[in-house]
Amino acid sequence: MFNIDTASKPHRAIAVIASFLFAVFFSMVDWEWVHGSFFVDREVYFSIFRNAPDFEISFSFFQLVAFIVNEQLWSQLIRGLHENIGLSLTTVFGVISFLLVFSYAYFVSSRVGPLAILLLINPLLVDLAFSQLRMSLAMVFLLIAFNCNRWLYRLPFLLIGCFIHTASFLFVIMALCVFVSVSLAEKYRLNRFNCYFLLVFTGFCIALVVGPLRTFILEQLGDRRIVYDAPATTWTYASVWVAILAVAALQLSAFFRNHVNAIALVFLSVYTFCTLFSVYGLRFLAASLPFFVVALCRFGSFERAFVVLIFAAYTIVQWVYWIR
Repeated sequence: MFNIDTASKPHRAIAVIASFLFAVFFSMVDWEWVHGSFFVDREVYFSIFRNAPDFEISFSFFQLVAFIVNEQLWSQLIRGLHENIGLSLTTVFGVISFLLVFSYAYFVSSRVGPLAILLLINPLLVDLAFSQLRMSLAMVFLLIAFNCNRWLYRLPFLLIGCFIHTASFLFVIMALCVFVSVSLAEKYRLNRFNCYFLLVFTGFCIALVVGPLRTFILEQLGDRRIVYDAPATTWTYASVWVAILAVAALQLSAFFRNHVNAIALVFLSVYTFCTLFSVYGLRFLAASLPFFVVALCRFGSFERAFVVLIFAAYTIVQWVYWIR
């Protein structure tokens, strides 16, 4: 069984309360007003679900691949809540946003304390929670699966997450690669530098798949998103993330053998190499943000003070550019 972090019951109770309050206040903010414009993806979802679907695929063994690739669970779930149960789209989307923020906050607070939740106050979280709603809902189920301590309990949540957003398959594969890397590091008692380079190399391989090899793979799968026009971030934007990845090399071996920390480093490596390959990689930062915050808080005392201050200052700059 994988050594996934757990917290005592009193700490979990505090984490739940702190996360709930954070999610409530975070969800009450009119982020579109703060941003100065509507969230494009959110408006697209409103438009899609206010009109009849272009097509529907019934869930069956013979149409399983088409059902997954076309993410029919997301479509039919939202339409069912809106058209059959009668919930407004605003309510449905609001609940999804709340659940995502709560899930991220609980993941962080249950591992490194409630104060660390403040590091989640980032435009990346806002864009994910209130605009990229399909990814948000998928991440809720993936985090539930990660927090489960048995594979029997994890599997249903993993499947739901993958059926909602096919990118979840990639995230699950990345997590499995991390588990294998950590197991190898423990088996062969790799020193900290070898552990670090193993995780970074894992990130490089994944970035290669989602970058230069992406079109070929999606063509073979018949995926409808072969063409993806979102631009890669600039090196100016990526500089702080890359710097933190570099500072991570100074950590002890035990740091790299923790699954949460290792996942954070692999996702950060994927983002770095995606930037190198001129491929859009912000989704990896947004998806791994709670892992990143936890890992950041587990840096050595000297490095932690440095990187937290740098990250906090960088976050302020992000907000300045995000608010129009």
